[in-house]
Amino acid sequence: MRNYHNFLSKYETAMPSWNRLEVIASEYRTYKKEANRNLRVLDIGCGRNAYLTKLISKEDFYVGCDYYPSVKKKIGKYVQIDLNEESLSNKMRGDVFDVIFCGEVIEHLFSPDDLLDEMKKLMHKDSILIISTPNLGYYVNRILLLFGISPLFLENSSRYKLGRKLKSLGQGNITEGHIRVFTYGALKDLFKLKQLNIVRVRPVTIWGFWLDRIFSRLSKSFSPDNVFVLQKKQNKK
Repeated sequence: MRNYHNFLSKYETAMPSWNRLEVIASEYRTYKKEANRNLRVLDIGCGRNAYLTKLISKEDFYVGCDYYPSVKKKIGKYVQIDLNEESLSNKMRGDVFDVIFCGEVIEHLFSPDDLLDEMKKLMHKDSILIISTPNLGYYVNRILLLFGISPLFLENSSRYKLGRKLKSLGQGNITEGHIRVFTYGALKDLFKLKQLNIVRVRPVTIWGFWLDRIFSRLSKSFSPDNVFVLQKKQNKK
């Protein structure tokens, strides 16, 4: 755990993919239009630069949280938290949000299950939870495995990317701190287990590769990344 803390203190893991952020922001804008009121927004894993604030309306109250002691820009509220060791709901002191973003976070946690439970405590019956995470079943990874090459997103060493063979595939690069990596099907199973209804799934291409767009249209299970829009399952009376 000490090595993991050292890694987080040295490296910025919340790097923006503007294509993905635009998809996430469009879901927020759709919700805001339907709600027709000011919103309370929570950005889990906002990063030091809180990139998502550029896409949030100024009248909405934005709360960011991450591992770092502070962020580099002024935001509505910042909460420092180690999601692997601390309770999110306790840190938020029972607060409730309309929209919760959790972009590229769950792959960095020892127990994504616990974070999902914690996020549900911060949601009312109409809240939406927007989650994105890399897809281990990305079609490129399926091809790489045929040649004995370690797939993208999966990290074997706590320090360096190994088994990639080529520098262009990341061989020897510093890791991004991935602990749990999901296929599209595994994510759906996890959300079902946690009683979260899938409202919508939007495949996301990260690098702008034209084949990614084609394969993402064929099946979300081939996409490099997916954005899930979720709501709490309501108990029938």
